[in-house]
Amino acid sequence: MRTEPSAITRREELFKILKLALPLIAGQISIIGMGAVDVFVAGHAGTTDLAAVTVGFFLWDLTLFPVFGIVLANTSLIGHQFGANNAEGIRSQFQQCLWLCVPLAIIAGAALLTGRFALNYFDLEPEVLAIARAYLLPSAITTMLVPFGLCFRTTAEGVGLVRPVMLSSAFVFLVNIPLDYILVLGGPGFDGMGGEGCGWASLMAFSLLLLIWIVYSIKSRKFSAYQFWSQFDFPRWSAMQRTLSLGVPIGLSQLALGGFFAMIPLLMTPLGTLALASHSVAIAVDMMMITIPIGLGQALSVRVSHSLGAGSPQSARDIAITGMGLVLALSVFQGLLVFLAREPIASLFSDDLEVIKLGSNLLIFAAVYRIADSLQLCAGMTLRGFRDTRVPSAINIIAYWLVGLPLCALLGLNTLFGYELGVYGFWLGMLLTITAAAILITWRLHRVSMRKLI
Repeated sequence: MRTEPSAITRREELFKILKLALPLIAGQISIIGMGAVDVFVAGHAGTTDLAAVTVGFFLWDLTLFPVFGIVLANTSLIGHQFGANNAEGIRSQFQQCLWLCVPLAIIAGAALLTGRFALNYFDLEPEVLAIARAYLLPSAITTMLVPFGLCFRTTAEGVGLVRPVMLSSAFVFLVNIPLDYILVLGGPGFDGMGGEGCGWASLMAFSLLLLIWIVYSIKSRKFSAYQFWSQFDFPRWSAMQRTLSLGVPIGLSQLALGGFFAMIPLLMTPLGTLALASHSVAIAVDMMMITIPIGLGQALSVRVSHSLGAGSPQSARDIAITGMGLVLALSVFQGLLVFLAREPIASLFSDDLEVIKLGSNLLIFAAVYRIADSLQLCAGMTLRGFRDTRVPSAINIIAYWLVGLPLCALLGLNTLFGYELGVYGFWLGMLLTITAAAILITWRLHRVSMRKLI
């Protein structure tokens, strides 16, 4: 029979989760902040540059979703080896993940270049198209660097070294700010490149990040103790297949979520500019809030994988229960904060009174949405620690694409019971979709963690 952990054990576990999560949250803020700076600086270059960078960034992001998902599996696989105190297994997993990044980088770069060519067939203004294509040229190189940098980052997370993740991300974020301003807007003796400059700034920033990780892996006493560069093994399909088996469902899940949120504003276009602008306000606020559950989810994945690697499924379940309780409490706090401060928050994004009014109303939906989204996000990431990714991926694909998108279109674009819900209908559909996914994935976490005890 399972013995419930004492209150002290719960407090200790909360401390360990937070100690692991806080640097990861800071790292997430830095990563999201780089995209925010790109948009902010491009906006100062002009509306055309902003539109071009927005189109290019969306395409770049969409291309990387599957790659991110596959390489993120490395965290759990490294974590299991770390929990088992298997230094050779950690080194082997890192090396095989690095080999896997080679074809992933080539595929991602080729996909983005294909997307760059496909922009010619979209109904874009010629100037916007030209800037977007110029922005995507350096972005294709950046896309090929990202998998390798992510391999180093997930390896560090897997062995519990989260401080270098935070510091490297924060440093590159700070470096990216002046690079953006100089390359986009110009400086002494240098004419700005406009929106194209954002692409080159990102390439320089990510190149620096990869260089930092390579030097750190060689010079850091804690990291180099695993001798990642010694006895470098040849590619082994069986080893890479483990990463693919765990990571492909994560990649598909991320693509399902990213594609869903990319399609919503496209479906919303018949509602007009006010609806789109107000929707953007609510989504922008939620994107800032999401850094906390992402960081907590990463920490839970690492803690669970360490416990399972050490042969302690009971501890892994207790970590999941404690972590999900923490996630619920923090998401409720976030939701209350957004609800109570919705009008001042909306006014930060626009001077248009109509946008502020509608945006603040949508933030009521966003407040409740943040609770459900935090639960499904952290439950899914915790399941990665249990090496369970296929069922959560299937849930997300069905929930968002087979149910969510049709439901949002039905509620937002049609008259129901004599009412035209409009943009409210889209947010109601999003809320119902995310709530259903949260319930199913959290239930899956309960079942999987219980099954490990048998």
